[in-house]
Amino acid sequence: MLAASLALMLAASAPSAAEGARVFQRCFSCHSVDPAEGHVQGPNLAGIVGRRAGTRPGYSYSPALRRARAGGLVWTEQALDHFLADPEAMIPGTEMSMPPLRKPRDRQAVIRFLQTTASPR
Repeated sequence: MLAASLALMLAASAPSAAEGARVFQRCFSCHSVDPAEGHVQGPNLAGIVGRRAGTRPGYSYSPALRRARAGGLVWTEQALDHFLADPEAMIPGTEMSMPPLRKPRDRQAVIRFLQTTASPR
């Protein structure tokens, strides 16, 4: 019973995809998550969770992202969390100019939101 109550409390405190969509508003100037849309200034992020870095067709990735792709980087939840916390520390030379998301909850919320986006067909 105690374990079930604890699980409910933890689930209730986890950020939602809707919260992530609100945090992601700061990203829309450079990124789309609509699989039917093309790239903006940055690559389209639809279906990014679980995808190998730098592999969305039709986007010219920076040398830093191409090196990350060659190194086998996959955008797991952990990798995205690390990147969003400090893009330059994770991928030196990245062209991502957004200020880092310092709050863990904001990063978790954005990742949860990105998990709801469909991969392009």
